[in-house]
This record gives sequence, C-alpha cells and structure tokens, in this order.
Amino acid sequence: MIAKKALSAALLLVLAPAFAYAESGTVPVDVSGTAYNIVYETNGVTIIDIRGDYDFLSLLLEVEVTAPGLLEITFDRAYFDSTFDGSDESFIVLADGEDISFAEKGKTEQTRTLVMELPSGTEEVEVIGTHLLEGIIGAATTEESSVEEPEIIPEEETPTEEVPTEEEIPEETPMEETPTMEEETSKCGPGTILKDGACVLDERCGPGTHFEDGVCVLDEKAPETEGVGLGGSNTSQLIIPIIIGFGIAFIVMIILWLIGRAGRSRPSAASSL
Repeated sequence: MIAKKALSAALLLVLAPAFAYAESGTVPVDVSGTAYNIVYETNGVTIIDIRGDYDFLSLLLEVEVTAPGLLEITFDRAYFDSTFDGSDESFIVLADGEDISFAEKGKTEQTRTLVMELPSGTEEVEVIGTHLLEGIIGAATTEESSVEEPEIIPEEETPTEEVPTEEEIPEETPMEETPTMEEETSKCGPGTILKDGACVLDERCGPGTHFEDGVCVLDEKAPETEGVGLGGSNTSQLIIPIIIGFGIAFIVMIILWLIGRAGRSRPSAASSL
C-alpha cells in the first residue's frame, strides 16, 4: 500500500511540470493583522471556498471536479504546517473523507506545496496538518489586483455659533413700569384719577358714579347729620305735650265753670225758702 502511494506521488511529480494548468489564484488570510496567502493552480478543478477547521487543524476546500483533475496548493508555513520536534511531517489529504495520494514539491523554508489528483465528482478536500493559525480567510482571486483604499472624504465642519462672553452681552436697560388704571385710581379718592401727577375728576363714568375695579359704580350718599334728625324728633316731642296740656287746661276750666255756676244757683234757692 505504501509502495502504491509512493508510486502515485512520484507519477504526480513527473506529470505536474508538464501539466497545463487552466486556472490559478490566491486566497488571502488575515491573522490578527498579518496577511498570509494560499496559492493554488488547478486543471479540471474549481475551488469554490476555503475555510479553516481549527478543531482538527486542517484546511477544508470546497471544490467542483467535472473530470479527474489536478490540484496544486501552496501554504505559508507560518500560517499552516505539519511538523514534529522541529522536523517536517507529511500532511494527510482526504477527498470526501477518503485518503488519497499526493506529492510534495518545491518545499522551502517559507512555504510547502502539495500536488494531488482528484476523482471526478469530488466535493470536499481536507488537508490535515499539525498547526493552524486562526484567521479570516478571504475570497479567492484569479488575478492579481491592487486594493485601493477608499477615499476618505472629510466631513464638512458645521460652523459653530460664537457665544458672546459676559463682557460682550449688552446690559438691558430696565423699562419704567407704566402705572395701571387701578393703581392710578387707588392713589386718588372715589370719582377721581391720577393724571399728570394730580388727581382730577374721573370723566370715564357718568354723574353720580365713579370708576372702581374696572367698572363704574354708584357714589355712596353722605349720611344725614345726627343734629338734623334729632331736631325734627325734638320738635314733634315738644308739640304733642303742649297740645295735651292745652286740652287738660281746657277741661279743667270747663269743670271749674260748672262748679261756679252750681254755687251761684244754690243761694237763690235758699232765699226763696
């Protein structure tokens, strides 16, 4: 079995230089800002995707093989390698889970290159090593192209409004408060208002009224003096006793007149006897 694999590998090495590759490309890998490349050349094989299996320290290649095809792939040792005690070890290559023959050529201190023949209908190739750095694998490119950095358009600076300092802020002149109508009225008596610094008659309401709390109200009548009221009452009190006195006097005079008349009539009667 080992001899058969060795024979197949030798045959691959012999046929590889003379094989006309139909497609070549590069798959970039970014590991913490460090760039590594996976370079490949194929004939009859299309690489759809490459990803890392960090649990099994292997690279998984999703491929499409329409006829028996040849695949040559080169790894950066710093990114993916197979070693033991400082010495190179052979990789393990599986096609759809089956062990296949492959050959290694062009080994350098920086890279290792594998050449393998894939059966028709192969969908996945797994290359197993001993160490694999965890990184971001980009898309395959079939030709070299420079990546232009996007042009950074400076943002337009929004003009900021200048805030005046305390020294620049003009002092506001206090405005004199105009006295309201109620204040003017309260400074003068009822029926008058304050005008040009003096109390004058309030002509806003009619006679007998004055302006108060925003409306015209009746003027209060001055109460009658106590002396006048008492004078009228005393007069009536004096007249009534006088009338009563005259009446009593008149009655007394009548009674006295009757008594006197009776007294004069009694001696006339006695003399007749």
